[in-house]
Amino acid sequence: MHKEINIEKIKTLEKDILDTVSEIKKIISMEDENFLKSKKNIYSLRYLLIEAVETMANICNHIITRLKGDVPKGYPDCFEKLFRAGVIPEELGNKLIKLARLRNIIIHKYWEIDDRKILSSTRENLPVFVEFLDQINEFLKLK
Repeated sequence: MHKEINIEKIKTLEKDILDTVSEIKKIISMEDENFLKSKKNIYSLRYLLIEAVETMANICNHIITRLKGDVPKGYPDCFEKLFRAGVIPEELGNKLIKLARLRNIIIHKYWEIDDRKILSSTRENLPVFVEFLDQINEFLKLK
């Protein structure tokens, strides 16, 4: 028998994601050129994306290890296991896998980053964070 999902832990992590998304919104609301001329903005956005993806992965890891007793081999693997377990839809899982890979590029290949693309990708994918939380909450209601 697997351990129960710790709802309080999920709620704490959810609040962290929502706070991070709020900060991301502030940064991406500025004009591209104003964003790109400030290293502070660039590094802040990078860090906030890392933080948001890692917090989602913490939720993912917690649920997968509790449900399946399986430890994912990385962030993309965790999100894949989450949709394969029926916790989230596959389409959302694929979006999360892309965000996890973006996080990995920021962490491991930071010299290859095109900050204009990071900004554009963040604007495009910002709703994914809330969609993830909505799906997790929907899943937890079913449990």
